[in-house]
Amino acid sequence: MDERGSAQQGGAAREWPDRGPWGNASNKLLCVLAVAGIGLSVWAFALELIDLRDRSESRERITAACGGLIDPDPVLGLNGGVNRVELSDEHEADTDERSSGCLVYRVGDPGTTYGHFSLALVRHAADPDAEESEEDETEIDEESDRPFRSRYTADEPALVVRHALPHPLGDGRLGDYDEYKVTARALCAKGGAVSSMEATAVARYDEPVTSEDRRTLAGLARQAAVRAAGRTGCTAELPELPATLAEPKLELGAPASTGGTCAWYRRFLTAEGREQLPDRSLAAPAGRAGDHDACVLAVGEKETRRIYPGYAKTADDPQKLEDVLKYSPWWVKTETYVGDGTRGLLSNETLRPAELAPGTAGTDSSGVWWASSVCGGRPAVHVMWVAYPYDRIVADRLEALFRAYVDEATERRGCTGVTFPEKADFARS
Repeated sequence: MDERGSAQQGGAAREWPDRGPWGNASNKLLCVLAVAGIGLSVWAFALELIDLRDRSESRERITAACGGLIDPDPVLGLNGGVNRVELSDEHEADTDERSSGCLVYRVGDPGTTYGHFSLALVRHAADPDAEESEEDETEIDEESDRPFRSRYTADEPALVVRHALPHPLGDGRLGDYDEYKVTARALCAKGGAVSSMEATAVARYDEPVTSEDRRTLAGLARQAAVRAAGRTGCTAELPELPATLAEPKLELGAPASTGGTCAWYRRFLTAEGREQLPDRSLAAPAGRAGDHDACVLAVGEKETRRIYPGYAKTADDPQKLEDVLKYSPWWVKTETYVGDGTRGLLSNETLRPAELAPGTAGTDSSGVWWASSVCGGRPAVHVMWVAYPYDRIVADRLEALFRAYVDEATERRGCTGVTFPEKADFARS
């Protein structure tokens, strides 16, 4: 080929055909595109190698920080998927500790990280006094456990709770879940040093957790519980994940259409009438073997306006109606705790918090009533707490209401040895 691009063949020059200005320009453009395509392919290949390297390093970080208790790929696949993560230096899962965990951050633009995933691990000793500490104490009505946020508008198309109620995984033996986290429990055979291992997988991102991601969390929680149990000498058989997970709800509805953990309330209203009791309810599916379930009842805006005048006439220092509607809705919450979840339960009474211990029953001034029973050989505590001053408004209905709840909760689980508060405990004014 000579300097003009002519091919030499048999000693004679053969000119490339002249395709005219547009044809020649087209040929040049095709050449440029071909070279650019090769460059882009090389760049894409380089980016793929970088992603593979980042993903490999992220997998190693997750495996190390989470103690090898979970497979890293499902973690990386959460929230649309990510290849680059960082781990908190302050958290590392360790089955030798009573409680531990790992915290995974998603890496975004240079210098930025975002919430992604965490794993929390709790080991309960067979001897409750062996590792007793203040960390084991749980206040029943601490602010974070109250069902409603303070509202800042009187507009109330529906009451919405701040977090979904615990939903059982299957019949509840495996654990429970809500809208953004899943807890799996390994109940250990008797005779060992460990009573149970509890693993909680949490989505830490701000976007709503999809049903697919929730199932991924469930798989990670179960996997961590199984592996942690094996390392601590806990002999346990965990059920498989259920085929489907009901979508958690946040909005309260009419009691007439409620079921699950609030079915008892629907039956109670049918038999006893409502009067000033709540006209809204939120339930979760009821598990026969669950370690934790709850029901939330509340008074809607129309009913609050109807009840308020009678309350204001008899109260020494009544709440303002506007404050009730904006900031402090009237509500009732019932909860049952079974097994190791009954340890360290306290009321939130300011001066002398009451211990809600298995085998006891009672009340205190913070609006908490509790009963206890034995379910499948494991201790259980059944709690009802009522917002102030609503506990004064419905004082004459509380005993029957609480008994109806405890009767259903214990019957569903086949519990025995039920202990109720004394009648005087309900005489509040």
